[in-house]
Amino acid sequence: MRPGKIKRLIAVVEKEFIHLRRDPRSLVIIFIMPLVMIFIFGNVLSFDLKKIETLIIDLDQSSLSRELGSHFAASSFYKVFSFETPTISPTGKVDYLAKAEEWLRQGKIKQYLYIPADFAQRFGRRLEPRVLVVIDGSDANVANRVYQYNQRLFAQFFSRALPAGASSLPARIEIKMYFNPEIISIPFIIPGLVAALMLMISALLTSLSLAREKETGSVELLFISPLRSSEIIVGKTIPYLLVSLLVGLAIFVFARVFFGLEFRGSYFLLFIIALIYILSGLALGILISTVASSQKVAMIATLLGTILPSMFLTGFIFPLESLAPLLRAISYIVPATYFLRILRGVALKGASLEHFLFEAGMLLAMSLVLLALASKKFQAMRQAKR
Repeated sequence: MRPGKIKRLIAVVEKEFIHLRRDPRSLVIIFIMPLVMIFIFGNVLSFDLKKIETLIIDLDQSSLSRELGSHFAASSFYKVFSFETPTISPTGKVDYLAKAEEWLRQGKIKQYLYIPADFAQRFGRRLEPRVLVVIDGSDANVANRVYQYNQRLFAQFFSRALPAGASSLPARIEIKMYFNPEIISIPFIIPGLVAALMLMISALLTSLSLAREKETGSVELLFISPLRSSEIIVGKTIPYLLVSLLVGLAIFVFARVFFGLEFRGSYFLLFIIALIYILSGLALGILISTVASSQKVAMIATLLGTILPSMFLTGFIFPLESLAPLLRAISYIVPATYFLRILRGVALKGASLEHFLFEAGMLLAMSLVLLALASKKFQAMRQAKR
């Protein structure tokens, strides 16, 4: 290669290194992204279930039925619950099944076992002991694995409990799948996609808007305006809030028309919760744009801060119980975690707000905190320019 060409090539290389040096945030994000992805994937990509929330309704209260409950509790795959205050039916009887179904609708348990009062008696007479198992089928993959774990545990228990000389004692295990009797994945996957897309779109709208103004210099006009920083943030949020609501509505309609997703709960409740959720995404986008040096950095940071957590740290694909303790702790600060619980509960199970007061409160608190942080960061950026 001629010396002149080498010199020109060196000049281009030096120029690119200067660009990299002037935009260190992009370089940091490029290095951090694969590390974050391998950390999350390495801890999340597990199809094993841990601590399956199981409620046991033991009406028999015999040594045999308690032994069956202890057999579940002793397994590392299960987390056994008991009633605190069972509901009372209009007839004055304790309505255990109504309380169990309420817990199932809330997502507090994955399944419940109903052991009738004649369990030990039928076992002693070598008749088929009956056990009713009701599983939350909204997540087809989890429901199938819970079913497999149950089958293995029941087989182990009844093989040990066989009387001397008995060759077999078939038990009648009645299985019911609630909320998704066909055990298909679409009703479970679509709400997760809706939650992830709504957070990503709302955050992208505001992050790119403010980053674009920073690149063009028009943000300087906002800095010298008499408006307060909080007023600017709210003013920039409202238009994109309306746009995000329209996008969210389009996503819901598309899911209903093309995937047949049924909504069993209140549309008004879903609208209010979606409004709060979108607000958290918009505030997150503004917060990201205050530290991003360009639209490119804002886009990468927004995608990294929305899509990855929404897909892997919310229970969308993998149950939160299977996450490592650190990632499970991080999942509690991801807005999609709470919105997804409410969305699945309202859309698939017909649950009401009283079932998700904690999740709704957390979403509202996170939205307000993110808006306050965005206003404070914008104010700091504004003062630095003066």
